[in-house]
Amino acid sequence: MKLVTAGTMRELDGYTINTVGIPGVVLMESAGRACAERAAELMTERDLDTALVLCGPGNNGGDGFVVARHLSDWGFDPVVALFGRRASVKGDARVFLNTLDHFPVPIIEVTGDLPEDTLMAAAAGGIVVDALFGTGLQRPIEGRYARAIESVNSLRCPVLAVDIPSGVCSDTGRIMGTALNADVTVTFGAAKIGHFSYPGRSRCGEVEVVDIGIPGEAIDEAPGAWLLDPGFAARAFPPRDAESFKNSFGHLLVVGGLKGKSGAALLSAMGAVRSGSGLVTIATDREARGNIEGRFPELMVEGPFLVDGDHIAVDEDHFSRLLESKTGVVIGPGLSTLSGADSILKIAIDAGLPIVLDADALNLMAAEPDREWGLGPDSVLTPHPGEAGRLLVRPTSEVQADRVRSAAELSDQTGAVVVLKGAGTLIAAPDNQMWINNTGGPALATAGTGDVLAGAIGGIIARGIPTWAAAAAAVYIHGLAGDLAAGSGNVHSISASDVLDRLSEAIASVCVP
Repeated sequence: MKLVTAGTMRELDGYTINTVGIPGVVLMESAGRACAERAAELMTERDLDTALVLCGPGNNGGDGFVVARHLSDWGFDPVVALFGRRASVKGDARVFLNTLDHFPVPIIEVTGDLPEDTLMAAAAGGIVVDALFGTGLQRPIEGRYARAIESVNSLRCPVLAVDIPSGVCSDTGRIMGTALNADVTVTFGAAKIGHFSYPGRSRCGEVEVVDIGIPGEAIDEAPGAWLLDPGFAARAFPPRDAESFKNSFGHLLVVGGLKGKSGAALLSAMGAVRSGSGLVTIATDREARGNIEGRFPELMVEGPFLVDGDHIAVDEDHFSRLLESKTGVVIGPGLSTLSGADSILKIAIDAGLPIVLDADALNLMAAEPDREWGLGPDSVLTPHPGEAGRLLVRPTSEVQADRVRSAAELSDQTGAVVVLKGAGTLIAAPDNQMWINNTGGPALATAGTGDVLAGAIGGIIARGIPTWAAAAAAVYIHGLAGDLAAGSGNVHSISASDVLDRLSEAIASVCVP
């Protein structure tokens, strides 16, 4: 699914009005009617008969006037709360405000706080339709608007948002001071990035995209992000030729798993196996090698490193030979940040192979922010928000407040593909492309699932799939594996091994003919 910004949506609206020739009032009528139809469904399902329609003076409010008119015409009892004076309503919205005068719909001009009796009437037997602020919101919501939103959020009635919940930034999903909690959001032409990027995603409820006359081809060609889907993931798993053999599907080197952290490398390596890598080797320290070898018979294990106290000695000839025969590298799971680990990282990067940098590899980079690591579009960084914050030198809270900007900035700074993990994992490529994932959930919030993801990305990359496509596909199937593991409804007991065990099922489900 295509996701666009508010600016792109304005351009699409302008193209439809000025070039295609569909007047703005026709678009507004189509948008408002679609919202009214969905509101009527909600009200009928729940045996409700009233609707409080919150309208701002702009075009979003104009959509709300259309909603109220149709609901009234269909036998419901809407009330419009207009935030401002009638005289402040201009343009197409004014047309529909004037039209509403011919219907038995009370219009309350709200110049202070939203009246308590109006709120209570909605809470008693109706729904709230949010047409206060649309996708053009530029500043934090404050004052009486914030108090109105917080009052609505305290109610127990259904809420339908017109285009996007008031207070959610349509371009980033950032919360602009405060935001309304919607059960359903009806948006027009194309979904917006903020509908699926957290924290905004948590405020949108069910998102429905309706056609109001904007040409589909124009939407497809417009700039924006993409919501990952099974079809996209399936392209990373093409049918295998009957004459293929293990060397046809690459050889991944997983670097890490030092003593005390062997499990991280094992999870990563098996994530690669489950994702289709023909061969997988773990490069670790000599003592850990003995503990790892044979744990999974599918894996090969080498020991080019020696841990001596707080230092890692590297057999550079041995390590370089291992890198020469590989088609991809994952480095970081269980690597540690001991003295000498940065040399391992630099050698791996300089080998020029497609590479996934995870966990301790990211910590090593963050420890030397001014160092030129020589990354590029064949590199993938997989930070969680805390690691992203350290790399960007900003608090984790700032990363989470604007995940889209953070992922894009980190990709721009490093030249690498960035997988910003968390709810609604983002994949940002250095050519400004972005993908948002809609699989996965709280079941993935447990130790080791990130190691599985890094291995899955590496396993796909080792097969020759471009890094951005591999990262996006792996994120999707990894999240889906988490959903499958949590299918029993118990997210509390899921382990990384459970997610690993469901990767095959997840891949099979997207590759159904």
